[in-house]
Amino acid sequence: MPATEPWFTPGSCAMRLQNLEGLSSVSKSSLLRTIADDILAAFICISKQLSCGTLSARHTRPIHDFITSIKSTERLEQRRLQQDLERYRQRERRWRAERKWMRRKVEGLVKHSEVAYREWKERLERVSGNFDGATRELAALRWKYELSRSRVEREKLLGREADATLEETNR
Repeated sequence: MPATEPWFTPGSCAMRLQNLEGLSSVSKSSLLRTIADDILAAFICISKQLSCGTLSARHTRPIHDFITSIKSTERLEQRRLQQDLERYRQRERRWRAERKWMRRKVEGLVKHSEVAYREWKERLERVSGNFDGATRELAALRWKYELSRSRVEREKLLGREADATLEETNR
């Protein structure tokens, strides 16, 4: 930025801050740097005038008030930052406790699910065993049924043959 622009020319710092919204970030930094340089130059000049005796403590009272105002603002800001920090620490402790509680809950749920899994696995194994036994028993019963059915059919056939033979002999 050329030094000929009105924002960067020496003069009232407050006047130079009027169009701050329209400046780029780099321009804002440059502007504030020039204002800080002006303030520093003003303090150096005041200090030299105090040394020469041109200015007295009565004359520099507004400057002392200004410095006191900056210091008190700094203390208020420091106190606010300390309070924010304490709130953040409390939040961190609360979140840590919640995280620990959640971890315990999840561990409990995992243990409970493992117990439930084992119980259901045992039940399934028992049912599978019962099912296998029932399947074997069913197969044996089917075999017996088929055997007895074939025996009955054979007896019927033999009985018919015997009846037919009897009828033939009776004839």
